[in-house]
Amino acid sequence: MTFTNKRYLTSQTFEIKNSTLSIERKSLLESLQHQISFEQIDSKRRIQTITNVNLIFVGLFFFLFGLLFQTGPNDELTFIFIGISLVFFLCAVIGRKKVITIITFGGESIELYFTDGNKNEVNEFAIEIITAANAFLLSKYSKVDKDLAIEPQLDQIQFLRNREIITEQQYGTLKNQLLGRENKSSIGFKN
Repeated sequence: MTFTNKRYLTSQTFEIKNSTLSIERKSLLESLQHQISFEQIDSKRRIQTITNVNLIFVGLFFFLFGLLFQTGPNDELTFIFIGISLVFFLCAVIGRKKVITIITFGGESIELYFTDGNKNEVNEFAIEIITAANAFLLSKYSKVDKDLAIEPQLDQIQFLRNREIITEQQYGTLKNQLLGRENKSSIGFKN
């Protein structure tokens, strides 16, 4: 599945592949293409609005500087500095970034931009990324094979539990199947 996401002069194209998420980001000054393995994608996402705090601090600086000139004979400078501060505050408000962030274990984040009009569509695609990654990991690590060494398979199902891809009950069932402790009741995994 392919999804295109835009914010001002930045365009991102995401493609969900078999075992990776392909990202192509283009802006006015740069172009970047990379892939993130499903094993690196966390199953959590964060929805937030980010404001450039630096612009607010610079605006506050000019505002306070303008107030200093208010006590002196240079009223024109007061209006100039307060006007500049308002421009910085306005830029901070207009430049707010609404983003859905999917954390990765590789140190980078997947950012999907949204507006009030397309928030649901972008959120649904973020959920599809997480669902595809979890389904890939589940199919890769949930298979129990008694002919293979037990420890690596225990590590794999523990990996699924730690990533919250399977529940404690599913973990217990898979562990018992692996150790041969129970009759093979199905929990939705194919053996």
